[in-house]
Amino acid sequence: MNICGTYPNHYYSMLPCSYWTSQTVRNPNMCDNGGRKVGVGWYYNYQCTPYGAGVVCVNNCCCTTPTFTTRAPIIPTTTTRSVAALAYCYNGQRTQVRCTTSVDCAAGQTCINAVCCSTTGQEYTGTCGGLPAISSCQANRVCGQFVCTTSNYCCECQFGRTAGLCTNVGVGLTCPTGYSCAANGYCCATCANGRAPFGSCFNGLCANGYTCQAGNICC
Repeated sequence: MNICGTYPNHYYSMLPCSYWTSQTVRNPNMCDNGGRKVGVGWYYNYQCTPYGAGVVCVNNCCCTTPTFTTRAPIIPTTTTRSVAALAYCYNGQRTQVRCTTSVDCAAGQTCINAVCCSTTGQEYTGTCGGLPAISSCQANRVCGQFVCTTSNYCCECQFGRTAGLCTNVGVGLTCPTGYSCAANGYCCATCANGRAPFGSCFNGLCANGYTCQAGNICC
């Protein structure tokens, strides 16, 4: 087996790496790994996974993975590197990159619900744990009584959906189970381990190993 490509997008090939380069010259729709371009450009393998089984990133293009028929004994032709669990973006896109601001994300991505998602211009529709934003953050990330979230939009809570205002029942401010009273007086959900959630739930779904909890957050 030959190890072709460049880090982080190496791939295994039963043929010399130069073979795929020559094939690409003859057929512009063929990728360097022998697969075919699916018409989407990205930077990393995990960004190409939503576009089909076995689709990988080769030279910033999402490409199919070629298959070979070999005589016995059968030799594996591809090796899939294990990747971290993929969280859901507000629009169903999958991602594995955590973030605190959009500076942590690649160009063309926005930090929303603590994960990096492709910038679409529609971030305001799902920035509050899957619900629309109240408004854009003002200068110096000011939102009045609300919170300026990672996507620079104002929500009642830093992460997830609110359960409403905290209730004063005579023993202090209280919230429903799974929520706590935030400094701005709204009931907000947090993960039990104190970490930021790994994205918001998408139709009740979360990354493998995470569950959809109160506030529509994945913990």
